[in-house]
Amino acid sequence: MSSSHATKKIEVVSYIEAFSIFILFAFVLYTLYPKDMLYKQVLSESSNYDLTAIYLENMIRLEPQNKTLIMALIRTSAKMGKHDLSLKMIEALSKDADESLLKELGTYRFEALKIKYFSTNEEQFQEEVKNEMILFLQTLIEEGNFDEEGAEYWYGAAREFSLHRPALFFLSQLLQREKKAKWLEECFYLSSDLGNKKMQKECLNMLKTIDTEHYEEWMQRAYYLAVQEGEQERAISLLKEMAKGSDSWQRELAKYYLQLQEYKKASAQYILLYEKTKNYRDKKNYLIRALESLQYGSLMDEAAALARKYDVLYYADKEMSKFLITLYLAAGKLDDAKRISIERLKHIE
Repeated sequence: MSSSHATKKIEVVSYIEAFSIFILFAFVLYTLYPKDMLYKQVLSESSNYDLTAIYLENMIRLEPQNKTLIMALIRTSAKMGKHDLSLKMIEALSKDADESLLKELGTYRFEALKIKYFSTNEEQFQEEVKNEMILFLQTLIEEGNFDEEGAEYWYGAAREFSLHRPALFFLSQLLQREKKAKWLEECFYLSSDLGNKKMQKECLNMLKTIDTEHYEEWMQRAYYLAVQEGEQERAISLLKEMAKGSDSWQRELAKYYLQLQEYKKASAQYILLYEKTKNYRDKKNYLIRALESLQYGSLMDEAAALARKYDVLYYADKEMSKFLITLYLAAGKLDDAKRISIERLKHIE
């Protein structure tokens, strides 16, 4: 009984001594091992990256100041295409890294993932790496392991792989720093792709004030967005603004009123175009549209009253006289229809 107990005691002591000797030996070996040899040894590894990572973790514990060497190894291994080795070393170094180092390691991790992504053309593999990127960026955002200066790098990194959600997040960080027209434009399209209407509208509003060279273009996009969202008052407001210097947008405003079944407003808009136009054919066309707008709304008395203001100008016009007679008859204004008919006869030879 006592013999067995003594044997176990000897074995325990032996294990402790053996472990201590191993640690001491590892420390001595590392301190004596030339750094350039270590550098070559790690980079020559081609299969057992887990073992390499464990060794590096122990090395960092024994001599923390050699993190500089590890960073050099991370950069070099990534450049050599050894993305798995680089990622393992990043993982090892991250376990005891401060905030500043974590931010730096983040960029190296993404660069290693990029190299991994482009290491093959196999679609399934690339999709898996892309998912790694997404998870990494989500963690990066949640933990805030990036600074203001790094936001532009992360925005570009996310955009390179069409990772729209993280890209929009980092772009919003950039816009808090500076409202650049280029970033606002990218924000408009990116938020549109994601269906983020709130941010799309915010970026568009800022674009209209900042990118004055393309003001009309952004006004148009704002209008189409408002129509798409069913924001009628906003759409009308934008159309009125654009209509101030454009007949085409004034016509668009009239059409939009018709869509909204605002028949009187549509008619009034066409009359504004009628009054400012000098071309006879255009004037006649605008008057017809103004009258038709009221007819669409079954506002026949209003249509007849409007026609009376201008019909004297069209006695000699066969097409217009016929249109006016038809309108008056539809409105039950027989005296007006008769008057136009009599006046029209005077112009027939």
